[in-house]
Amino acid sequence: MPFVLKHDKTSQIFTCMLINNYQLAYYGTKFWEDEDEARSAYSDFLRSQAVNDIERWQLFELSDNELKLCNVKLKNDPRLSLLWDEETQKMSVSTSPSIS
Repeated sequence: MPFVLKHDKTSQIFTCMLINNYQLAYYGTKFWEDEDEARSAYSDFLRSQAVNDIERWQLFELSDNELKLCNVKLKNDPRLSLLWDEETQKMSVSTSPSIS
């Protein structure tokens, strides 16, 4: 199951510009397939994205379907951000400014 980054205060899921397998840029959800890889890579990744509050971002496991839904909801639009609702255990989309 994939691992993403979730902000511990706001429950925002980390999104950014990424490169797909076809070398095309898209706006999506950064994820890692393996927990060990995610643990070793996420701090450096956040630094590369100029994130200041690295300690507030935690690894969060999603199902493959939930990850696919993340990118569908984002519509490749960098004005959108994803929020995880702890109560409903579902993703929602916001047009509010990113906190990263």
